[in-house]
Amino acid sequence: MRRHGSLLSQLLIAFSVFAILIAVAAGLGYSAVVRQHHATKRLTGSYSVLQLTDGGLGDAFNTAQAAVINYSITRDAGLLRPLKDARAMYASRLAGLRRLAGPGLRGLVAAQARAGAAWWALSSKVMTVRSGTPAARAVLGRSAGLAQAFHRTGQQLQVRIDAQIARLTTESAQELLAGLAWSAAAVGVALLLVLAGSLSTLRTITRPLRALTATVRKLTSGDHSARATVTGSAEVREVAQSVNAQADESSRLRAQEAESSRLRAMARDSGLRIREHLAADDVIREAHTVLEENVDADVINLLLITGGRVTPAVGHEKGWLLADSLDSALPADSLTRLQDLFRNQASELAQDVAGPDGDRLPRWVRDGLREAGIGSHLLTPFGVGAEMLGIVAAERAGPGRPWSTAEVDAVESIAADIGRGLHHARLYEAENRLVEDLQSLDAAKSDFFATVSHELRSPLTSIEGYVEMLSDGDGGPVTHRQQQMLASVDRSAVRLRDLIEDVFTLSKLESGAFETARAPVDLTQVITAAIEELRPSVAGQGLTLTSDIPRQELLVQGDASQLDRVLVNLLSNAVKFTPEGGQIQVRATAENGSAKIAVSDTGIGIPETDQDELFHRFFRASNALAAAIPGTGLGLAIVRTIVTNHGGDISLQSQEGKGTSITIHIPRTAPTTG
Repeated sequence: MRRHGSLLSQLLIAFSVFAILIAVAAGLGYSAVVRQHHATKRLTGSYSVLQLTDGGLGDAFNTAQAAVINYSITRDAGLLRPLKDARAMYASRLAGLRRLAGPGLRGLVAAQARAGAAWWALSSKVMTVRSGTPAARAVLGRSAGLAQAFHRTGQQLQVRIDAQIARLTTESAQELLAGLAWSAAAVGVALLLVLAGSLSTLRTITRPLRALTATVRKLTSGDHSARATVTGSAEVREVAQSVNAQADESSRLRAQEAESSRLRAMARDSGLRIREHLAADDVIREAHTVLEENVDADVINLLLITGGRVTPAVGHEKGWLLADSLDSALPADSLTRLQDLFRNQASELAQDVAGPDGDRLPRWVRDGLREAGIGSHLLTPFGVGAEMLGIVAAERAGPGRPWSTAEVDAVESIAADIGRGLHHARLYEAENRLVEDLQSLDAAKSDFFATVSHELRSPLTSIEGYVEMLSDGDGGPVTHRQQQMLASVDRSAVRLRDLIEDVFTLSKLESGAFETARAPVDLTQVITAAIEELRPSVAGQGLTLTSDIPRQELLVQGDASQLDRVLVNLLSNAVKFTPEGGQIQVRATAENGSAKIAVSDTGIGIPETDQDELFHRFFRASNALAAAIPGTGLGLAIVRTIVTNHGGDISLQSQEGKGTSITIHIPRTAPTTG
């Protein structure tokens, strides 16, 4: 397709030809009065049209100026609708003005056109600057100056036209009839040329503008692949090229944003994959896999830092970059540099390792990278809190492959998740090791208790046997004083045996070695038996024991001997810690699918500060210790363990100096039908 020249050049050529033809018509019109007369009328009419055209040019300019200024103030896009028509009208009137103006007016027309063109060039900037800013005031000032120059030139043109009309009117009286026919012919030719020029101008402007408008509509409707055909006049071609350049830039920005969104989503998914592992080695392996799958790099190194030394992470022991450089501890300045990067949550980035960027890297890193042919280098430390745990190093071979901001952000996000995941995994592993150590210690303790309890039984049995033999006189007559001493030894042996039995029982309960023979047990019978067993002690202490037990069965699934031990322990404690004249009460009820047993006393009570620890083994209340009341601190621990093994729970209410109430709940079982 033939490329058209500038629209201005076409108009200038057409105007020049037209001016020449008019001059010829004027020179030849003198031959006849009638011809001169008609020529004068034609010239007069032309200047009238010239006046109207210049007036229309000013109206179009004023309309465009008002639209642009109003839009720059309000940012209302609707105010720009008259701009397009005003621009078209301006171009049309300017073309007519240039076409009609004679040699005496061309200078003013050209001056007015220059002022108008300068204003049009400035109008786009007027529309883009923010209102109220110094830049806006400067641009509006330039716009006002150009507008004044435009109108001032227009006024001069009107004055010049009026003057020429007056002169031509005077001359027409003398040359009215001369050269009319020649002038008419010359004017006819001029009109034909003007028509041809107008058609050509329309063809080089209208069609390309319509195509350009269609392209802009496609772009605004979402067809981002649409591009304008570069054709038409030079001005139209320039506009088409600008539209295409803007569309290309828009496509580039959309692609960049899409890539950034993809990398952000990838970093989130990668972080979830890394943090789901609970073993440190698994975290590192998953991190390495994630980095190699999602980061566009030729080499990915995942390195750990321990005691100032960089070591390869799991899976990086062999065949990774800079391995020979890490046989010794990091230089102090390099370690400080890494710590500064970690503290500032930043990365070490060299887009051109072979160039000035590479010169800023530590020498032990730079030399190895250059020797390996690395073009761009990215290093990101990771860790948790103030502790740096390692680094991620990503390398791209060859020049021309820089790291984008979105890629750096993605690597930094993954590195942060590696630090958190590794820290959590190490804490989990340390906790597991601690639990295993505690379990081993607890098992050793239980074994020790079981062994000691078993080994103490034999000598204790011997002691009890000899005490009984001596008391019976098998070793000879026993005096009253000796009998008292043997009774004291026997009481101590009983206490020691109780302690051994408690320790042995608790050890077996906690280790799971204590066998529980589950069977339907009527708690009313267990309670009654325990009360009867403790009645002598109750009477000896001068206490009152009452019970409130249902007549019907209160069945639970459990071990009768263990449940009997629970009731005996609770009643024994009530007797032991209740002063003479006090009261003990046992209540049993069926409540919400459980058997509820409450043992209450009016004893010394338990200090509030001691109540949380009361069910722990070997713990004794402070007031019991102060009163020197004997005990092992194991009874309630055994009671709680037995109750818990039966699927129940135990609770305590106590007030120091007023008494204690201990309540247990054990799941009931349905009564058997026969």
